[in-house]
Amino acid sequence: MQSGIDVRDLGKKKLLWILVFGFPVILGLVAICIVWFKLAPTLPSFEKLETIEPRLITKIYDKDSILVHEFFVEKRIWTPIDSIPDIVKNAVLATEDRKFWNHWGMNPLAIPSAVIESFRTGNKMRGASSLTQQLTKLLFLTPERSITRKIREAMTAIRLEKTYTKEEILEFYMNEVYLAGGNYGFQSAGQFYFGRPLDSLTIPEIAVLAGMLQRPEAYRPDRKPEAAIARRNTVLFAMRDAGYISKDDYNNYIKMPLITETKIDSTIAPYYMEEIRKYLENKYGENSLYADGISIYSTIDPNAQQIVEAAALKQRIRVDRKLRQRVIWKFNLAKKYSMHNDSVLNKFDSVYADFTKNYLEKDTAKTIYPDSSRYRQAQVAVILIENETGAIRAMVGGKNFNESKWNRAVQTLRQPGSSFKPFVYATAMDNGASPCDSVNDAPITIPDPVDTAKFWRPGNYSKEFKGMMSYRKALALSQNLPAIQVGMKYGLRNVVEYARKFGVKRSPLQAVPSIALGSVGATLMEMTSAYTVFPNLGTRIEPHYIEAIVGKNGEVIEKNYKVEHEVLKKPSAYLMVSMLQTVNTGGTAAKVWASGFHHPSGGKTGTTNDYTDAWYIGFTKQYTMGVWIGTDDFLPMGPGHTGTEDALPIWMGSMPEIHKNLPELQFSVPQGVISRKICNYTGKISGSYCNQFTSCLYTASSPDIEECDGKHFEQPKESGATIFSNTSTPAAPNAKNAKARQVF
Repeated sequence: MQSGIDVRDLGKKKLLWILVFGFPVILGLVAICIVWFKLAPTLPSFEKLETIEPRLITKIYDKDSILVHEFFVEKRIWTPIDSIPDIVKNAVLATEDRKFWNHWGMNPLAIPSAVIESFRTGNKMRGASSLTQQLTKLLFLTPERSITRKIREAMTAIRLEKTYTKEEILEFYMNEVYLAGGNYGFQSAGQFYFGRPLDSLTIPEIAVLAGMLQRPEAYRPDRKPEAAIARRNTVLFAMRDAGYISKDDYNNYIKMPLITETKIDSTIAPYYMEEIRKYLENKYGENSLYADGISIYSTIDPNAQQIVEAAALKQRIRVDRKLRQRVIWKFNLAKKYSMHNDSVLNKFDSVYADFTKNYLEKDTAKTIYPDSSRYRQAQVAVILIENETGAIRAMVGGKNFNESKWNRAVQTLRQPGSSFKPFVYATAMDNGASPCDSVNDAPITIPDPVDTAKFWRPGNYSKEFKGMMSYRKALALSQNLPAIQVGMKYGLRNVVEYARKFGVKRSPLQAVPSIALGSVGATLMEMTSAYTVFPNLGTRIEPHYIEAIVGKNGEVIEKNYKVEHEVLKKPSAYLMVSMLQTVNTGGTAAKVWASGFHHPSGGKTGTTNDYTDAWYIGFTKQYTMGVWIGTDDFLPMGPGHTGTEDALPIWMGSMPEIHKNLPELQFSVPQGVISRKICNYTGKISGSYCNQFTSCLYTASSPDIEECDGKHFEQPKESGATIFSNTSTPAAPNAKNAKARQVF
């Protein structure tokens, strides 16, 4: 009998071992290769892995470089890994991936157990991802739970580990994770929920943020504090178990209350911010606006904005009350007379016609009484510009930004009415006229240039004609007939050209007599910017919202440079300043001086002939503010809704507060302005025989005036004597502390 081991038996056993254990391994390797080559084309490219660009917040700063607004799709404050406290990183790793520093992108033991559990229970696969795998899902993949996605996740994680260091991967993760409330990353979430930067948070607060990683919305501390506390304590236990905090600390931390930051919607100047948003999006694109992390240094003055908004709100409510009362009155009037005389209904204006449509035609007049939904609510717009720089310091674009994003300060073309008249008189002053020149406020008939059989007979707001008066008085009292005559005298085409130079460009301007009364379209921004020409002594500076745009790395992308346009000669501009000051002291805006606001100021009211638009634009040495009130659908507001009554109160309610700590600066008199004593009786230069005269302003280009020889005192000069008072005014316009009498 032969003893020993049969070699053939050994070969059979080896083959059996290979078949039992080796073949599955080979099949597994083959399967892995097949899966790899099949899924590899669907993975993110290496170029994409190497150029991860997170979406960052665009920050808006005010004129003092204080943060006032943010634009973002993902609210993220990128924080370098070296600036993230170790305790924050440890809290994350204790709960999400304790093997992070040791694995190569995935935990091989965690995935099979998750797969087996999924097959065994029939449930969706539970999370078993490493921190790197979670990051790949955040950056590149969908959140679906499937075996294919899990394999792609693992493959991408391996690639990611080859592309970046562990520190870089952790930095991406800490800044990319979503933590509810629109916040991405721990820095943003910490400031949002607790009102402090990440390095100022307590360990329990950090544990709250780390606990939100599992289910952000379910563990929001501001909305679900009980769930947040329970999850926080779980994270604290994990930190104790991992050795990051002591047992005593753990016992103390879990007893601490949860206190979150009270959040108040403090968005200032929403219409202003929307203009910045539109500008950035149009020029640089949506991706830059919401992702590049740029910083915008704006011109907004939050204090001035708050003052303007408060004044606008107060006055708009007052105007709304008047509009509502008017509709109620018309409703009652209709009920009283419509049964007896249907023709009476035809005499009501468009406000009542609309009211009739909503009530009488629907047979609801007997049961429904007018309320806030049945009249045209007033809208308001305000612009505040700093004269010296052209910086827009405040803006109101409507009564409520959430109801309507339409910005009535910059988008709507409205008829400026009498607020256009200063451009007419500025044309005259720049071509040799004087505020003391006279014009006859008398009825005129103007033939239609197209149809000679038709005529235009304009009138004044007061329905009265005051005869001969100075240009100064005509502008101060806003008489229509003098403005038309002055425009025609100095050329309507010239008026159009000057209006363009003033910046009224969006609307087509026609050289017709009615242009002198503001029968054109203009935005409040155009009109307010135009008025800065007067305090700037002839120069218009382009208004702007943005001082500079700075990239996330500190590079200057855009910087504002002052753009100036010469509109008037300096002496002519000063004459206009003087005339517009008279409006505020004794004209249609005399309430300004009477209110006690004694900063030197000028301005002009504006009212369209059907009471559709009410304007006031006024200036001091420092600021120009324009105000408009009307309705969106261009319906008449009714008698009494004038620039003086509706718009001026907003200006008066704002400018004294804005100027509270500012000096009372005078308008400097430039070279070329001449003060002449004019005889009150003859309208000529006062001679040695004249003891009753008035000081009048002229420019060097004004025509020579004959000197009075004292031979005409017995009869006042009919064409000019009525423009002067019988009291002498010896003070020159630049005399120190002189109190100039109002000269009309």
